[in-house]
Amino acid sequence: MAPNTAMIDTFLKVNRELRRRNYEEIVKATAQTENQKHWEGAFLRLPGSANRAGFADYRKYIYKGKTVDKQTHLVIVLTSLENSPVPAANSGKVVFAGGMGIYGRTVIIDHGFGLFSLYAHLSKIDTAVGQMVAKGNNIGLTGKTGLAGGDHLHFSILVHHTFVNPVEWWDLKWIKDNILTKIDSVK
Repeated sequence: MAPNTAMIDTFLKVNRELRRRNYEEIVKATAQTENQKHWEGAFLRLPGSANRAGFADYRKYIYKGKTVDKQTHLVIVLTSLENSPVPAANSGKVVFAGGMGIYGRTVIIDHGFGLFSLYAHLSKIDTAVGQMVAKGNNIGLTGKTGLAGGDHLHFSILVHHTFVNPVEWWDLKWIKDNILTKIDSVK
């Protein structure tokens, strides 16, 4: 950005354009998937954490009394102690591990058949692309990289490149009723 660019223009460029480019990176990272199911049971959530933002929270950004942007926050924000270990929510193959704009240090795990988990704002990444991780393995530490306002974990679940509610994947009954019965009926 040029030094004389208005702060609102900078904000909108980041909040719209960088967010869109980061989504395109996520689509690219989730374009290929393992043709087998790596995961078992309910997905883990960050131990000892509290929710600080819910899935699909609608956000309006107001500047000088006018709405200048709107976004839907398609993640769960989990807080714990600063630099808390982050476990893999379930078993899978790491398909992305590195920096990603607004998300900062990010890990994406392919759990097979188009199911992915995303962990962002990490202060440290303890895994690498291509590595198989088991449910509960440490993949990094919570942090405040990217555009995080404080130490937390930005946690998402995606089916192919579509964000879905992570809370459902923490619920074994929901998984059995809505996923496993469908998979079993295809066999």
